[in-house]
Amino acid sequence: MAQHGGTNDPAAAGGRTDAGAPDQAGAPLPGRPPRPQLSDRTPPPIGQALPPTGMVKAARSLWLLSFLLGAVAIAFAYLSRDHRLERLREIVAEVDPAQDEATVDAVAALVHWGSLGALALIIVVEALLLRGLMRRRGGIRWVQLVVLLIHGGAAVLTDAFLVAPGEGEMYLRWMLVAQLVLASAALLVSLLPGADAWFRAKHETYGRPRG
Repeated sequence: MAQHGGTNDPAAAGGRTDAGAPDQAGAPLPGRPPRPQLSDRTPPPIGQALPPTGMVKAARSLWLLSFLLGAVAIAFAYLSRDHRLERLREIVAEVDPAQDEATVDAVAALVHWGSLGALALIIVVEALLLRGLMRRRGGIRWVQLVVLLIHGGAAVLTDAFLVAPGEGEMYLRWMLVAQLVLASAALLVSLLPGADAWFRAKHETYGRPRG
């Protein structure tokens, strides 16, 4: 006679039909290895810019010193503008005595501020070129050479118009000369082999992020 209080069927008792089958639908089987990743999650290498060599750093320092000296020269010329403008008025009046006072003042102001403005503009251009140079754009050095030649011409005109004869104005002349010397030295250093190799390097260093 059949017993109703129990059963010997493991499936009916909620057990396993075999050693590896789950007792509930969707439950993972014990001992199954994890599913492999579909892609490599290793972080990619990060490019690191080549650090500038000692020669490149020296060229940058010389350029920065030339900018500083040029700014100081412009500042001194601005602070002592009154007697310099008066001297320019006298020169303009001697060249063309028929000009009225307003025209003389306008020409003198144009010469004075035009000279300082041209010098300041050249310094700004040189600073922008230096920024591109430090990004390993070696061709900018030849642009710097052209701008440096223009800088020399502007410095000569500034000296002729703004530096009065006598010992009292020699400080401005020497600052203009020193600025040109520093800028020329900076360009020369950037062309030396120790700096040129940095601009010609084709590859950058690579490393993996830390963390």
